[in-house]
Amino acid sequence: MRRREGFALMAALWLVVLLGVMGYELSALSRTRRLAIVNALEKAQGDGAADAMVETVRALLERRLANPGETTLRMRDARLDPWGDLASIATDSLSLGEERAIAHVYDASSRLQINKATEGDLRRLFIAVHVDADLAMRLAQRILDWRDADDVRRVNGAERDDYLMAGARVLPSNADFRDPAELRNVEGMTPELLARISPLVTTRGSGTINANSASREVLLSLPGFSDEAAAVVIRARQNRSPLRSLDELTKQLSGGGGNAIADAMSELNSRLSFDTREVAVDVEGWVDGSPVRSRFSAVYERTGDAVLVKWRGTEP
Repeated sequence: MRRREGFALMAALWLVVLLGVMGYELSALSRTRRLAIVNALEKAQGDGAADAMVETVRALLERRLANPGETTLRMRDARLDPWGDLASIATDSLSLGEERAIAHVYDASSRLQINKATEGDLRRLFIAVHVDADLAMRLAQRILDWRDADDVRRVNGAERDDYLMAGARVLPSNADFRDPAELRNVEGMTPELLARISPLVTTRGSGTINANSASREVLLSLPGFSDEAAAVVIRARQNRSPLRSLDELTKQLSGGGGNAIADAMSELNSRLSFDTREVAVDVEGWVDGSPVRSRFSAVYERTGDAVLVKWRGTEP
């Protein structure tokens, strides 16, 4: 009789334990589902805020085209480049109730487009940020090997087999970079070097370089551009009288500097601009107090008095 009572007691205890475990699992599952629902709702709200911010930037750009005199631009005649100063847009934020969004806006042509850049462009950029010439050449070829469609290794480059032998966790995509951050996977790229070039490169835009918004380093990535030429361009910009053509530039250069520009003139004519035609927008949207973030991007192009959406999508 006592054995039966003891067995019944043990069975009852095990039942209590089992019910407790099941209750805990159900509670945890319920909490996970609630969090998933909340995150989904907050993500949808963040998406809405980010989308609204992208459209807000577009409206501001359209307004500048229609009324260039309303903006305080860092040039003597805003009509020459109504998108010439994006600083005020870059610091704008959007608040819709508990929804928030902030935009990072920049001239896409102020940076080197790594999917359009030649080996020479990349090599010159690395040299401009004080990378040894040999390493600059290797990095340039490895970037081209990463993005080209084949597995044929350049002399100083690196392809799939090289990464496999090195035990790399990420292999070349044989496609365009989606984001400059992907450069971290290129053999020979260090975190320190990536941090130095990240503000100078982009995957947005057509690859044209705007002389009146590009940094010294980006200007030096162009064929024919010397330190002298970059200094003349930047000085004119600082004096609020940005240059409007290559002829204006060469007139202010020494014989050697002018000859270098002349030798590269045919290429520069197709790759260099003197006003802002493409604006890149990277937006982050969220709900107050939420860790969930939504990221949208767009590239707007100026065609006459119209603003065209050249590209729009979610950030990788």
